[in-house]
Amino acid sequence: MINLFSKFTYSIYQLSGFDRNQQNTFKHPIFILLSFFLVAVMLLAYSNHFYNGFHFDDSHTIEDNHAIKELNVSAFFKDVTTFSSLPSNRSYRPYTTLENAIDYKIAGGLHPLAFHIHIFIFFLFTCATLLLFVKKLLDRIEFSKYNQFWGLLVAAVFGLLCANAETVNYIIQRSEIIAGFYILLGFTAFLSGGRWRKWHLYLIFPFIGFFAKEMALVFSPLLFLYFLIFEEEADLLHFYRPHEFKKCLRSFAKVFPSFILTLAFLVFYFSMLPDTFAPGGANRYNYLITQPLVLCHYILTFFIPYNLSADTDWVVFDSILDYRAIMGIIIISLLLYLALKASKKRETKLFSFGLLWFFIALLPSSSVLPFAEVLNDHRSFIPYMGLTIAFIFGAKYILETYLPRLIATTKGMNALVFLGLFFLFANAYGVHQRNKVWKDDTSLWYDVTQKSPKNGRGHMNYGLALMATGDYTKAETSFNKALELAPTYSSIYINLGILKNATGDKDKAIEYFDKALSLNSNSHKSLYYYGRFLFQHNDFEKTIVNLKKAIAISPNFLDTHELILKSYHHLEDWEGMKSFANSILETSPKDHLANKYIAIAANQKSIHKVLEAEIANTPSPEKYLNLSLKYYNNGLYEDCIRVAKMALELKADYPGAYNNIGIANFYLMNYKEAIEAYEKALKLKPDYQLAKNNLKNALERKNRLAMTTEGMDKVELSEHFINLSYRYYKEENYLKCITAAKKSIAIVPNAAAYNNICSAYNQLKQYHKAIKACKEALKLVTDHKLANGNLKYALQQRENQ
Repeated sequence: MINLFSKFTYSIYQLSGFDRNQQNTFKHPIFILLSFFLVAVMLLAYSNHFYNGFHFDDSHTIEDNHAIKELNVSAFFKDVTTFSSLPSNRSYRPYTTLENAIDYKIAGGLHPLAFHIHIFIFFLFTCATLLLFVKKLLDRIEFSKYNQFWGLLVAAVFGLLCANAETVNYIIQRSEIIAGFYILLGFTAFLSGGRWRKWHLYLIFPFIGFFAKEMALVFSPLLFLYFLIFEEEADLLHFYRPHEFKKCLRSFAKVFPSFILTLAFLVFYFSMLPDTFAPGGANRYNYLITQPLVLCHYILTFFIPYNLSADTDWVVFDSILDYRAIMGIIIISLLLYLALKASKKRETKLFSFGLLWFFIALLPSSSVLPFAEVLNDHRSFIPYMGLTIAFIFGAKYILETYLPRLIATTKGMNALVFLGLFFLFANAYGVHQRNKVWKDDTSLWYDVTQKSPKNGRGHMNYGLALMATGDYTKAETSFNKALELAPTYSSIYINLGILKNATGDKDKAIEYFDKALSLNSNSHKSLYYYGRFLFQHNDFEKTIVNLKKAIAISPNFLDTHELILKSYHHLEDWEGMKSFANSILETSPKDHLANKYIAIAANQKSIHKVLEAEIANTPSPEKYLNLSLKYYNNGLYEDCIRVAKMALELKADYPGAYNNIGIANFYLMNYKEAIEAYEKALKLKPDYQLAKNNLKNALERKNRLAMTTEGMDKVELSEHFINLSYRYYKEENYLKCITAAKKSIAIVPNAAAYNNICSAYNQLKQYHKAIKACKEALKLVTDHKLANGNLKYALQQRENQ
C-alpha cells in the first residue's frame, strides 16, 4: 500500500511539475487531491441528511417561533424573546436566530433543506479552519515539513467523526458549529501574527462567536492554555513552583485583553437574559459529581459511538460514594494528570494541549452550572476539536516512542494506514447510519426509546410521532409508558388531550387538558393546546381567554396570534379584532397577518365572506360546494344556499350542490324548496342515497307541518313558530331555535321571537349577535322584561371577555 502510494505521488509530481523542496504548502498537488477526496467522502457520508426534519429544541426555536418569519435583525439583537417561544429557554443567541431567519426566508417557510445546506457548508468551513489552525500551530513549533498533511488528517478525523453527526443533524445546534468556527478563526488570526496579534484584531472572531452561543466564551481560557504550553513552555503539573508560576503570570498578562472582552460580554450576556430563563438543572453538587463519568462517556463515544442518543436517560448521582461517581473521578483525574505531565516534553505538548482543550471546552456544560439534561452528545462538538488533536499526536508519540520497529517496516506502515482508513470509513459509515435515525421524528424517537428506555420524554415524543401518522393506539401506549416514568410531566397530559380529541372523546380530552393546567398553570403550551381545542369546538370566547394567557408568557408561540384573530372573526367582534391586530403591529409593523385582519375589521367581512372572496380569485364548483358546507355547519343556511347556487353556475349538473340547497332549506323549514332541490339531485344521480334519505325526511316534515298548521291565520302561524322555537331552546338545540324564531318574524315581526334569538345566541356565547337581537326586540316592545334581562346579560358577558 505504501509502495503504491509512493509511485502515485511520484507520478503526480511529474505531471504537475511540483518542486519537492517546497513540501509545506497548500499548493502541494497530493494535498489538493486528498482535500478534494475528503470533501467528497464527507458529502457522501452526509448525503442522506439534507432532507432530515426538525427535531426536539428545533420546535421552540424554529418551528413554533413566530419571530424568525421576519428578517428583523435589530430585534434579534435587542429582544431575547426572539430566540425561543419557550420562556425558560430564552438564551441570548441573536446570531443563531438570524441564521434561522435567513434560512426560513430562503426556503420560503419551514423546509429543512435550506437549513441543512447552510449548516453543512458552515461545517465544511469549520473543518477547513481546523486544518488551517493546526498547520499554523505546527509551523509555529516547527513540527515537520508536511504540516498541512497533519492538519488535513486532523480535519478528516473530526469531519468524519460519527459523534459529530448529532450536531450536524440537529438544526438548532448549528450554534455549536458557528461558535466553534469563530473560535478556530480567532486562533488562526492570532497565529498569523502581525497586526492581527499586535492590535488584538484576532478577538473580532471569538467576539462574533459569542453571539452564536455562549460556548465561544472558552476562547480566552484556550488561548491562555496556548500561551502556557507553547510560548512560556510551562510545566503545568508543577505550576505552583515559583519559576513556573511566573510563566503563568506572563501568560495571563498576554491573554488579559481577551479575558477583559470575555468578562465584558459575560456581564452583557447575563443582563440580556430574562427572568424566565432557567437551565432547568438539578442540584449543583449532584450534577457536578456526575460530570466526570459524563466526560468518560464523551471520550468513549469519540472512539466507539455505540450508544448515541438524541435524549439520554442519564440522571444525576445522589452521592459521591456512588461507584460510578468514584470511577469517573478516578479516570478523569488520571487523564488530567497525564495531560498536565505531558505539557513539559516537546514531543507531547500537542497531546497535552489537545486533551486540556477537551476538558476546558466542556467546562460551561460539565461543571457547576447544572443543565436539565445531564449529558448531550452535541455538547462535545467543540471539545472534540481538542480531543482529535490529542488522539492523532498522542498516537504518533506512542508509535515513535514505544513501537519504532513497527513504523520502520513496510508491513507495519501498511497496517497502520489500513487501521487509519478503517477508522475514517467506519466513522463515515456511522455518520450515514445516524443520518437515517435523524430522518424523522418516528425514527429518532424510536431510537431514543431503545437506547434511553427510562426517559419519559423520549416515550412521549415517540408517541407524538406515532400520533402524527394516525397510529393512535400505539401512541396512547407510548404516552402511558411516559406517564409511568414522569407522572408530573404536564406535556404528556397535553398530548393525551390532543389524542383523545382526535379520537372523538371530548370529555376525556378536557379531563387531560385540565390535568395539564393543574400541574403547570403557567405553561404556554398547555394554554395554547387547550385554546386550540376550544377553537376546534367553536368556543371562541374561551379560546381568546386561554390564548391571550399563552402569549403573555410566550409572545411568539406557533399560530397563537392567528387563532385569536380567527376567533374574533368567528365572533364578528370587529373592535376586538382591530385592537388585537394593532397590538401585534406595535412590535411587528410589517406583520402580514395583523394588517390583513385590520382590513377585514374595517370592512366587517365575516370569516366565510373572506373565504368566499379568496375562492372568487380561483373559482371551482368543488370549492364553492365545500364553502356551502361550511356555511351549513355554522347555521348560516341562506348563505349555504347562495354559495351552492354559485357552484351550479360553474357546473349545472352537480348533484352535491342541489343536496346542499335541499338540506339548508330543510333547516330553514322551507320544505317545498328542499324537496325540489333533492328531486333535482336524484334526477342527476338516481343512486344518491344521502339525497334519498333527505328527501324522505323533508316529505315527512312537510306533511307533519301541513297537518299541524292547517286552518291557522298569520298570527296563529307566527305564534306556532315561536312555540316551536321555545321548544328547541329547551332541548338545547339553539340553531333550530333561531331558525324557528326567524320563521315567526318572517310571518309577523314580534318581540318574543327576537328575544328567543337573543337567548339562543347567549347560550352559544355569541354575545354580539345576542345584543343585536335583543335590541330589535326592544324596538318593538321597549319594556320587554326578558329582552332587557337578556341584553344586560349579553353586555356583561362581552365586557368580561
